[in-house]
Amino acid sequence: MSDILIFMKHFFRYITIAALALTGCARTVSEGPNESAKRAFDAWLHVNYPELENKPSGLGIYVIDEKPGSGKTVQKEGFAIIDMVKTDLDGNITEFTDKDAAIQLGTYNKSYYYGPKVLTTTTNTIQVGLSEGIVGMQVGGEKKFIVPSWLMTYATYDNPEDYLNTSNNYSNTIFEIKVRDFTTDINAWQTDSIGRFFQTSEVKIDDRPAKEVFKGMTPADSVKAANGGAPGFYYKQLRKPESDESLPSDTTVYINYVGKLLNGLVFDTNIEKVAKDNDIWSSSRTYEPTEVDWAEKYSELKLDGSEVISGFALTLWQMKEGEKGVGVFYSPLGYSYSGNGNSIPGYAPLIFEIEMTSKPE
Repeated sequence: MSDILIFMKHFFRYITIAALALTGCARTVSEGPNESAKRAFDAWLHVNYPELENKPSGLGIYVIDEKPGSGKTVQKEGFAIIDMVKTDLDGNITEFTDKDAAIQLGTYNKSYYYGPKVLTTTTNTIQVGLSEGIVGMQVGGEKKFIVPSWLMTYATYDNPEDYLNTSNNYSNTIFEIKVRDFTTDINAWQTDSIGRFFQTSEVKIDDRPAKEVFKGMTPADSVKAANGGAPGFYYKQLRKPESDESLPSDTTVYINYVGKLLNGLVFDTNIEKVAKDNDIWSSSRTYEPTEVDWAEKYSELKLDGSEVISGFALTLWQMKEGEKGVGVFYSPLGYSYSGNGNSIPGYAPLIFEIEMTSKPE
């Protein structure tokens, strides 16, 4: 009997040692780069949205609330025009398109653009989790959803587990999205926007509503300028020139100008009163007529010795000495998909009022 007890004693001792060894080995096995992040996310979800546990959508986003739309459906290859608010899991706003959010944060600036943004939905140009949430929505629809950090990547994988096994530096994000419009042709969408601007806008151009200044103009009235033509570019004369003669290429002229978005936001001017009225005045800038070096082609025009965007140059190219006019053009002739600073969003049509004037004294 004592031999049996001794055997059992040693047997359980060996089993315990083996179990500890196995446990030690398990601890040395490396886990995926996002496993700890997933445990933390799952714990947060359990506390804050227990009703969403085990109810992921697609690759693993979580829909908090949704209001269906009735318009066009957002597709994977195209451009969604959206309102958006992004927050972290603590409710801190990290990105927004709405003026009210800026006011709430105390960051509102009269000279900044607030409004819908154009979001490309093409694979690898949009974060995977955001695509999961927005593709399939309809215009007019709204959705609030959570994207775990491992789905905030732009890279796509065939296997859902690969997202967890690929390291990244992204953060968990909550999106609130409203779809304003969707198009597969962003240039056509911009020219349509310009057409609506011509027909209905109350934005002041030369102290008159735009719908009066451009009365009768349509998207089909693009100016076919010299040197290759100009789709998406429109010009309206506001004051006749002093002469019908074209300017010689070695001429230096002087201009006053105002740059605006279609919503009327002034983003640039060399006129001091306009700058002050629109909160873009700078003490480091001199406000006076600006020098333009004329050239043989519009693409070679220089403003104070520097190159200018094509739409600005094309507007100048329509003009003669003493003339005043306004050019309106889509973003391929402006700042394209990137926009410029806080005042010009991506894919934004622009307006430039330009006046040929005399050399400053």
